[in-house]
Amino acid sequence: MGKIIVFDADEVVVKRKVYFNFRLERDYGIPVEKTAPFFQNEYKSCAVGKADLKEELEKHIDAWGWKGTVEELLEFWFESERELDEELIKEIKSLRAKGHVCCLATNNEIYRTKYLIQDVGLGGYFDYVFSSAEIGHLKSENEFWKYVMQKMNISKPDKITVWDSDQKIADKTNELGMKGFRYKDINFFRENTNA
Repeated sequence: MGKIIVFDADEVVVKRKVYFNFRLERDYGIPVEKTAPFFQNEYKSCAVGKADLKEELEKHIDAWGWKGTVEELLEFWFESERELDEELIKEIKSLRAKGHVCCLATNNEIYRTKYLIQDVGLGGYFDYVFSSAEIGHLKSENEFWKYVMQKMNISKPDKITVWDSDQKIADKTNELGMKGFRYKDINFFRENTNA
């Protein structure tokens, strides 16, 4: 086995220009102040598989002023957050062709995880996909990374390099003995990847 390289989904592999609740405000006039509490509270339970996103949204969309269904809201959300960083995808393909193991690690609830893997096709680019919704812990928690190591049968954390959009996650993985980097851009990635 070559190197093990773990990539964050949002803002690393998947481009994100504007957060979902800001797009809701821009396109539908639903103020961020109305939607922000949901993402600070209920969404966190969805992200670790303790609540169902559709059921939780159903409780809020009328108060938000969303005129469509929950399914239509998710379609608006997911469809606008699916553009891939094609340059990074090329690098991932090249790394795998050289025998390195490439993994996706994401803090995402179950529906968007499935959407990214199946509809966007990320499952075809990675050897493993690790989602907080399936693991039951966020990437900020030690248990998430213990699960990753167990799943890949890795005993030494220094075998793993993590590229994340969040400096706190990079710091966390460094604390655990991995090599953690905050992803800045493709050039920074190339400069710090010797594979």
